[in-house]
Formats: sequence, structure tokens, C-alpha cells
Amino acid sequence: MNLEELLNSPFSFKQRKTFTPCETRPLWKGSLVILILGITGREKRCSLKKIHAANWLTKSSEHLEELLEWSRSETLFAPHIRLDPTVDRAIDLIAASGYVCKTGGKISLTPAGEDLYSQIFANLEIMEREKKTLTAAKKYLSEAAVERIFKAN
Repeated sequence: MNLEELLNSPFSFKQRKTFTPCETRPLWKGSLVILILGITGREKRCSLKKIHAANWLTKSSEHLEELLEWSRSETLFAPHIRLDPTVDRAIDLIAASGYVCKTGGKISLTPAGEDLYSQIFANLEIMEREKKTLTAAKKYLSEAAVERIFKAN
């Protein structure tokens, strides 16, 4: 007995598109890195650790609260920031595209990257939650603060 006889109707398999979360899409992650550099970077330049910390913050509102509590010394334990390998890949892709350059252990926006940042930041409908989170966390994400977080872990 075959499958069609068992089901009393024709049957076929179709491959369907699989859902890909936005945070694993290179275009979205590259745009996020450009936003991080533009919003939190001093002179549009950041260390890799700072980019990872800012990326971690954008994943959940609880992460921002955790950082704020720690910075106010309400908790002894530093936030446990997860290093995301997709951030490293996104940096490599946007560097190859000419939007950022890596120099002296820092990643900085190029003129083309600054133009793209301006376009992303000006459009209110694009990545609005991420923009709000990064803007709120900017003063807590100095290079010294980020180093303190990573040394405490």
C-alpha cells in the first residue's frame, strides 16, 4: 500500500522557506553595528568589546536594566555579556564593503559608513527599539566602563 492509497488523496512534499531571525541576517546585523558605532562610539569609533556589549544590550530590555543596576552599584555582579560570533562576521562584511575600517584595535566608521549611519538614524521607522536602547545606554558604555564589566567577569 502506498501513501496516496492510505490517505485517500494525492500527497506531496514541498520545501518551504525557513524562518531566519533578523539578528542572524547579515544586513540587519551590519546595520546594527553601524548604529552602535554612530550612537555609542566616541568619534564614531569603538572597541570590539564595546560593540559586543552594545549588541547584547539590544537583545532584551532586561539587559539594559541589568547594566543600569550594576552601574549604580546596586548589584555586586557585573552583567554577563554574551559575545556573539555573528557580530564579528557582520564587522568583516561591512569592512569589506567599505563602511568601517579596523585600525589600532578599534572599529570606526568610514565616510561611506557615516552616510549610511545618517540614513539609518534619520529614518524613524527603522530599528527604533535599538536606537532607543543605545541612546539610553550611551553614557554607561564608555570604553572604561566596558573594560570594568569584562574584568569583573
